[in-house]
Amino acid sequence: MPEQWMIPVIAIIVAVILVVVIFLSLWKKVPQDKALVVTGLRKKVISGGGGIVIPLLERTDRISLENMKIEVRTEGARTSQGVDIRADGVAVIKVKSDMESILMAVEQFNSGNENHTIEVIKDTAKDVLEGKLREIISKMTVEEIYKDREVFASGVQEVAAVGLATMGLELKAFTIRDISDKNGYLEALGKPR
Repeated sequence: MPEQWMIPVIAIIVAVILVVVIFLSLWKKVPQDKALVVTGLRKKVISGGGGIVIPLLERTDRISLENMKIEVRTEGARTSQGVDIRADGVAVIKVKSDMESILMAVEQFNSGNENHTIEVIKDTAKDVLEGKLREIISKMTVEEIYKDREVFASGVQEVAAVGLATMGLELKAFTIRDISDKNGYLEALGKPR
């Protein structure tokens, strides 16, 4: 007699365990500094939490939301006066955290390997930043660049931020570390008359 009620109880326990195992195999957890882009049945972004992903019907791609430091250098950029300037700077960029930006970044940079994707983002952002640095140098005089590095850096930051935003990237900071020239023009500016 007791064996008759054991069969339904065991069946219920097995069913519950099976449901839990299936749920756990579908659940994908993502840390705060990463984003998981799910495509297939629906397009969604999971970041700093978890969500259900159906294998075979949905694909996942992971992208980093961490800050990335980039060394920026220009050689022989000409000012508005035609003076060759060398400028060194540091930029901090990241993939913006909103869904639209994450989707843009994955579309443009995803290589299937998270570390390689970071390198592709850094290389592309470096090219954009160096181009914008040259652009701003060409619009300023040597004296303007020398006297007010902050205005110079903020000009580069404003122009570059627009270009990077179209790729889903955000320019967190940009700093000019050094400005020099081969002809001694800047050195002469710093000397008392």
